[in-house]
Amino acid sequence: MRVSANQVTFARLFGMPFVGLTLFGSLRTQVVGVIVGTLIGLTDFVDGYLARKYGPTVLGSLLDPVADKIFIVVCYGCFVARGSIAWWVVAAIFSRELLVTVLRSSLELGGRRLPSTGLAKAKTWIQMIGFAFLVLIPIVGPSGLRILFAVPLGFAILIVSIGRLFAGRRWRGFEIAALTLVPFLAVSFVGTAATQILLMAGVVFITWYSAVDYLAVGLPYLRRVAPNRALHWLRLAAGGLLPIVALAVLATGQVSTITILVLLSCVMASGALDNFAAHRGIADFSWAASLWAEVALLVGALAVPAFGSRLALVAAAIGVVETLRGLGKYLRAPTAGRAVEPSPASPVRGTH
Repeated sequence: MRVSANQVTFARLFGMPFVGLTLFGSLRTQVVGVIVGTLIGLTDFVDGYLARKYGPTVLGSLLDPVADKIFIVVCYGCFVARGSIAWWVVAAIFSRELLVTVLRSSLELGGRRLPSTGLAKAKTWIQMIGFAFLVLIPIVGPSGLRILFAVPLGFAILIVSIGRLFAGRRWRGFEIAALTLVPFLAVSFVGTAATQILLMAGVVFITWYSAVDYLAVGLPYLRRVAPNRALHWLRLAAGGLLPIVALAVLATGQVSTITILVLLSCVMASGALDNFAAHRGIADFSWAASLWAEVALLVGALAVPAFGSRLALVAAAIGVVETLRGLGKYLRAPTAGRAVEPSPASPVRGTH
């Protein structure tokens, strides 16, 4: 029986709750979670290969980026719930993701395409690998810290050398990995705390640096757009604010982790659905209304802790309903998207 790219992506989605559960277990369980999470991450190459071999589908192009974002939501969100990472650090990562999603919808409605850049795709892998290191650093301790970075650094250097000496090629991905691992190996001699700080600073920096191209094109466009300008800006503000409030609520420990993870996952999925609908010429700002409703409920959860769980649950329910409504909107949309013109101001280093 032939395995399709979409089946691999669905398997990746179904495996994510297991990875989240392992993060609350023993050290051995967490190592198992890292291994399983790594295998799940590698399926991204598998479904990409299958899509190229048998042909991509519209559903697959929707599910692939959603699966990546939900993977990040589950991993980093669980670490916030554990108290292993500051909530505002993760909020900085999630806010970037949602801001770019909102900008993409606005530009698509204006007939301008905002393609994913090569750096943006690399950013997702950096977030995943960075999280794996974040889990392993306290497990291996000071004695194993240098080995943790030296082994992948040696492997990257070996691959780069083989490519240049025998294949006559430069594998830039491994070159970047080697250059990135060198400072981490150096800081590992200082201690685990300094290494963790550098690691998360690097992840946040790459996350936002990869958004520079998008912001440079999207923000000037929003200043010029005539129809529904206020709605575009309101949706953008809600997209940047919601992850911050949601993770602040999660950090209080008074609301179910599952509730917040479901909410954030639904928001990311709704954003992808809105992108596809916008590409097909459907202007619907109800997603902005649901985002602001969720923000208001989460602010209420922070202000009135006694009702926090119920308010957060209502916010998550709104997210689920909006995702289902967006899916229906996506399925009812015309099958042929409008021709859209990439912005000349947006340097595209690669697409996925």
